Amino acid sequence: MELSGVEIFGYCASVVIAFSLTRGSIIKLRCYNLFGAACFCIYGIIINAYPVAYLNGFIALTNMFFLTRLLTNVENHFFIIQVSRPSNYVDFFLDYHQQDIKRLFPRFMKVSAAPSRKYFFLTEGTEVVGMLSGYEESEHLFILDFDFVIPAYRDCRLGHFSIGHGKQLTKTSGYGQIVALADSHEHENYLTTLGFTPKMNGRWTYDGL
Repeated sequence: MELSGVEIFGYCASVVIAFSLTRGSIIKLRCYNLFGAACFCIYGIIINAYPVAYLNGFIALTNMFFLTRLLTNVENHFFIIQVSRPSNYVDFFLDYHQQDIKRLFPRFMKVSAAPSRKYFFLTEGTEVVGMLSGYEESEHLFILDFDFVIPAYRDCRLGHFSIGHGKQLTKTSGYGQIVALADSHEHENYLTTLGFTPKMNGRWTYDGL
């Protein structure tokens, strides 16, 4: 049976919506879902299936609303909190995510218990969604070698907020400069996305505005 162009369009919209549900990032999920719902809304109008059009139009608008909230005024719902170690919750967080941490930061677990190391929780409201860690090299210089967030937040929003153009880690810690160390190719790509560039001795500095 040969499909018409309209039917193919409807099937493609269905595929996009299904694909959106496989995304780990909240931002990516809502972006793909928005696009798929908008296409399905158009499809419903074309075939005069107005309940389909109304429902998917509503879904598209809902996604637009929440995307706007997620992408604007980040500083109103993300926070950085310095924590000390030993800490049962720090140990629990590291242990719970240890497989992912070993993949992204293969050297970190070997040095994680160093007494000079500082830890910061990344939170959305009161929920812990990530952790930063590093050590002081001088009074004004902090070396950040661990920047981990849970999968749903790997869309760089927290990175921009904490060490990118938001510079919240600098404001929270009081250090004049944050220098990052990359521990994997994925981490290097992440730093590049934030606006960091590699310098000597494997160090990365933020060169954005």
